[in-house]
Amino acid sequence: MKENQFIDKREDSWKSFERALNEYERTRKVENPTSVEHFVDLYRAVSHDLTVARTRHYGANLITRLNTLVLRGHNLVYVSRTGWLENIFRFYTNTFPREVRKHKKWVLTSLVLFTLPWLVVSYCISQSDTFIYSVMDRSMVASFERMYDPSAPWQGYSPDPSSRLEALAGYIFNNTSIGLVTFVSGIGLGLLTVFVILVNSVFLGSVFAHLTVIGYGSTLYPFVIGHGALELTAIVIAGAAGLRLAAALYFPGNLGRQTALRKGIRESMTLAAGFFTMFILAAFIEAFWSPLHFPNIVKYVVGGILWVLVLSYFLLVGRNEISRLPG
Repeated sequence: MKENQFIDKREDSWKSFERALNEYERTRKVENPTSVEHFVDLYRAVSHDLTVARTRHYGANLITRLNTLVLRGHNLVYVSRTGWLENIFRFYTNTFPREVRKHKKWVLTSLVLFTLPWLVVSYCISQSDTFIYSVMDRSMVASFERMYDPSAPWQGYSPDPSSRLEALAGYIFNNTSIGLVTFVSGIGLGLLTVFVILVNSVFLGSVFAHLTVIGYGSTLYPFVIGHGALELTAIVIAGAAGLRLAAALYFPGNLGRQTALRKGIRESMTLAAGFFTMFILAAFIEAFWSPLHFPNIVKYVVGGILWVLVLSYFLLVGRNEISRLPG
């Protein structure tokens, strides 16, 4: 059977299953046992269709569509029967890293938008002693210089617990605010998200480049390398979530606009839940680990391990889940 014939024959069943998914995800309940049985039957049928599509080597778009339906059905058939703690565990050990990989084109786009201006402004600052003042005013530059001056008297002391708690609150507010603005800006055709990513890239790149040029890297990098793994990665994922939201709003593709919007909101919110968690974890590391005074080699080793763990998490965690699903 040709792919078009297969689609024509099974399309009604897939749409019925998708409607059932949308209804259950919206209300979190089913009307009666018959509805449950019908849902499970549809789930098994779509799982079988996915197997057929893979066996016959149908197009990637069709296989992706069916695989998405099966994954959503699997979550409802199996995951919804478990406790909330297990659901949270599953989110972080499967759903979140899998969604990041699924939206790799938006993640890579966000990564390019974040790193390219950083590199450009770093080069400009390395070539000009005054370029930094075209990015931020002199008082702000002086503030960063005082903060990371290797000769400052406070460089040899760790902050007291009350100061760390106060710093934690500030870091959480600052980090999550950046993520929220980057994400929500997606409703502006994605242009606002792009603008927010670029602004953050230029600002951070300018700070890092300037402090490196004036010889303050010995205090800057040991401090930021630990929490940077989570914080910088979260900024990129926040940008990806904003771009995904914009795509759902304005570029529905072959899907109906309402269907595309529901799907886009659901997927972008999954990314948002993940990157907000990353920002909070980064704030804890920044408040309680980064200010501690250990030999720089220790800070670099710990920071390097954290970078490896974060990257490995998104590259590897949850990869075996799809192979365990029916079909």
